[in-house]
Amino acid sequence: MIKKLNQYFVQQHGQSDCGPACLASIIKFHGGEHSLDEIRRITGTTQTGTKLLGLFQGAKDLGFEVEGLEAESVENLKELDSPAILHVILENRLQHYVVFYSFQGDQLIINDPGRGVELWSQEKLQEVWQSKALLKLTPNEKFEKVKSKKKKYENLLSWVKEDLNILLAALFLGILIAIFSLATAIFSQKLIDVILPTKEVSKLVIGLVLFALILLIKMGLSYVRSTFLITQSKDFNNRMIGSFFQSLLNIPKPFFDSKKTGDMVARMNDTRRIQSSISNLIGNLLIEFLVIIISLIGVFVYSWQVGIIVSIFIPLYGLILWRLNKPIITAQKEVMSAYALNEGNYIDVITGIAEVKTTGTINLFHKATTFLYKNFQDQIFKLGKIQVKFGLLTELAGILLVVSVISLASFLVLGGDLLIGSLVALLSLSGSIGPSLTKIALFNIQFQEAKVAFNRMEEFTGIKTEDKGAKEIEIEKIDNLTVENLSFHYPGSLNLLNNINMKVEKGKITTLLGESGVGKSTIFQLVQRFYAPSDGFIKINGNSIEDLELEDYRKLIGVVPQDIKVFNNYLLFNICLSDTPAELEKVVKWCKEFGFDRFFEKFPQGYMTLLGEEGANISGGQKQLVGLARALYRNPQLLLIDEGTSAMDRNTEQFILNLLQHLKNEKTILFVSHRMKVAGFSDYIYILENGSITSHGEPQALIKEENFFSESVNELIY
Repeated sequence: MIKKLNQYFVQQHGQSDCGPACLASIIKFHGGEHSLDEIRRITGTTQTGTKLLGLFQGAKDLGFEVEGLEAESVENLKELDSPAILHVILENRLQHYVVFYSFQGDQLIINDPGRGVELWSQEKLQEVWQSKALLKLTPNEKFEKVKSKKKKYENLLSWVKEDLNILLAALFLGILIAIFSLATAIFSQKLIDVILPTKEVSKLVIGLVLFALILLIKMGLSYVRSTFLITQSKDFNNRMIGSFFQSLLNIPKPFFDSKKTGDMVARMNDTRRIQSSISNLIGNLLIEFLVIIISLIGVFVYSWQVGIIVSIFIPLYGLILWRLNKPIITAQKEVMSAYALNEGNYIDVITGIAEVKTTGTINLFHKATTFLYKNFQDQIFKLGKIQVKFGLLTELAGILLVVSVISLASFLVLGGDLLIGSLVALLSLSGSIGPSLTKIALFNIQFQEAKVAFNRMEEFTGIKTEDKGAKEIEIEKIDNLTVENLSFHYPGSLNLLNNINMKVEKGKITTLLGESGVGKSTIFQLVQRFYAPSDGFIKINGNSIEDLELEDYRKLIGVVPQDIKVFNNYLLFNICLSDTPAELEKVVKWCKEFGFDRFFEKFPQGYMTLLGEEGANISGGQKQLVGLARALYRNPQLLLIDEGTSAMDRNTEQFILNLLQHLKNEKTILFVSHRMKVAGFSDYIYILENGSITSHGEPQALIKEENFFSESVNELIY
């Protein structure tokens, strides 16, 4: 039973992945399949783990009927007829999730995502299952089973296919090199047993010339083959990274919100292991197999007794490989996971260096960085110990092989059954078999690294891409934006927005007013289709945005977010996001036409000012000005501005507000703010409080009522 259930086991990648791993195992048990990263996103998993509410919501979204239950004792689990997720606490402090399958006698079959499928005693579960909380999961009609399972390495094979000719050429050259490698053994035998006994100098000279010629040809073939392989390596890496990065860009935005940048960078860097393994597989591993086969045949030709001895050692290498295979895979996963955490921490600390310095927390971050790096090195050390043990055992096997061959061959020479030249040839041939077997065994370490790297990369490419929407409905202009009965919650959280109703029309500047954290920016995320509403609709000109083709729809939207992304490039590039001369020239004319030139010409080098990474060379207000120019330059039909003037000085903000008044008859404008000046400048205001619209109307009407707007204005006056 346990062996059968092991096929559904999904191992967690890190301590925070136990919940998603349990859910992934249950999905697999029922015939479905979802990547761990996708489940992390759906369940709202963070670096600290997954809430039970997140697992509940995520399981429902993935097609399960979910019941949250609280048992009285372990015996109650006998009433379950399907797998359930249990919330346990390990070592009296670590929050953890496991899957309960069924009873086997008096014991329970438990899937621990960190260890595998195991038998637990009732006493063991009783000790860690303190909350007695569980989620019972039963598939419903929404549950998707895998109909035609995608071949796991389909992408990899398609990338390799384009290099098939060059790889086959390299393989053919390798075979020739392997054959020429026998020249040394054959020449040694002929030299000792045939040429030297005759004492004919002419035969010796001819033999030496032929031997040198063979070695020169082998050297030339090796050079050509190496050139082929590095060419294939370059082209393959370009294709693989290009395909991977394209897949990454098509993943929905919520994935990036829950994923550390360092983890993604680390996975991209890990892809070099894949190419290295392919080059070794085609270029070296197959050659080593050929060397073994050809050398073994040569050994049997010279002495069948020695051939049998050599053949016995081949399974010994296989046994060493089999015994250490699983520990190597586990250790490599830990190394890559620790590397990703370490990489992410570096990026976090370096990009936040200003906060680190101004808050005087250098020692704190240094301590955390040291801890993560030490953990990374500890994992490398563990893997290194296994590799050292692996190398020791293979080297020991090689020594035993050589000693056995020398011993048997020497006795055969003493008995007159073998010539001395043949003994030398046997030593040369068997001496090449040992290192080739070791290389094949060591290749397993590299291959497992590549396999882990590929699986980590495939988790990204396996995530569903954004829904592109329908092509039937096409719009060129946006006259109004309507929000109807909208509710929303982030994965693993309670509702942030409840029954929101709004209408934003062309010809009016509409402001969504409210305190920080009430969900104003979230509405913008929903309008941009980065998230989907839990309930309700968002419509453009009466059409649901879900029915519009995604790319065309987003081309009609200009967005100024709270945090303006500034690229480490010139001002001109940051406005138009293009490097073509014609487009850059057009930007300057556009800025003069709309009045931005009087601000941008004050930049240190004008339009050619290098803004620095994340806009390090300009102020916060200037970054917002760049963001507004970028959004307006696209000539959007719908303009979404999220606190777009909060860092500006009074004169610059007034310029922007006047410009928007001028443009409101051409564009549908929605402003998110908590600033009363912006709200008072608007034509219509919606007030968002505690996730709901509590008041709405024109500023002149709202000021006469009791609401957030009037109270805030009175506070400013008095």
